Amino acid sequence: MLGLLVLAIAPAVALFLFFYARDKYRKEPIGVMLVTFGLGAASLVPAALTSLSLQKLTGWHSDTPNLLHAFLGAMIIVGLVEEGAKFTVVRFYAFHRPEFDEPYDGIMYSVMAALGFATVENIIYVFSNGAGAGVLRALLSIPSHAFDGVLMGYFLGEAKFARDDRVGNWLSALGFGLAVTAHGLYDFIVFSLDKAPLMVVSLITMVILFWVIFFKATRKLSEQSPYKHPTLAELHRDSAEEAKNAEQNQKGPANHQDTKTQS
Repeated sequence: MLGLLVLAIAPAVALFLFFYARDKYRKEPIGVMLVTFGLGAASLVPAALTSLSLQKLTGWHSDTPNLLHAFLGAMIIVGLVEEGAKFTVVRFYAFHRPEFDEPYDGIMYSVMAALGFATVENIIYVFSNGAGAGVLRALLSIPSHAFDGVLMGYFLGEAKFARDDRVGNWLSALGFGLAVTAHGLYDFIVFSLDKAPLMVVSLITMVILFWVIFFKATRKLSEQSPYKHPTLAELHRDSAEEAKNAEQNQKGPANHQDTKTQS
């Protein structure tokens, strides 16, 4: 029993350590990451209920012999619902926190939400299907969830520091859409393996792609950190505060004059 639990949790711990180590210039607070992880785990419940409801409503099932139906179900009933749950956690909890202060944080928090979701799901699968399923999921399913988190988080990190809200919203939507697409494609391949065994080549290709993007995306956003050069970051913060104070001072007299005119 304990061995199965360790097997179910270990992949998420290993991936967390990988992404945490890649956050080179300003580590995220453990407490905020644990809350994000917990909310991601809790989001499995509404996601599962929504997916089950859609399956009953449409009559869809993952072992459908129709490849088109398998693809649509993987994209909408699985990918859209599950990534929607994770996106909600990151966008409405972590995104607006003061700790989210560099682009890499988008990846860190999105991966934490994804790993929380994946860990609970993995515990259920491993205890239901045994150690063999645990090993297979450690190599495929858990990295897949993390990959979806990286895609989503990369663009959320860019969105946080976009030049305006319109661009930020567009980048957030792009990250969400890419996560849904990647999740749906992965599940479609898994659902279709018994009908098209050669798809195992696509599965292996995806796993290799996971790790290539893990390294490239994390390195790129990590190097964009303002904390890479602490002195420049301090000057930037001082300039921003001075601009904000100047704006407030300009508004003050204007408001006073308006009040005086109205009197």
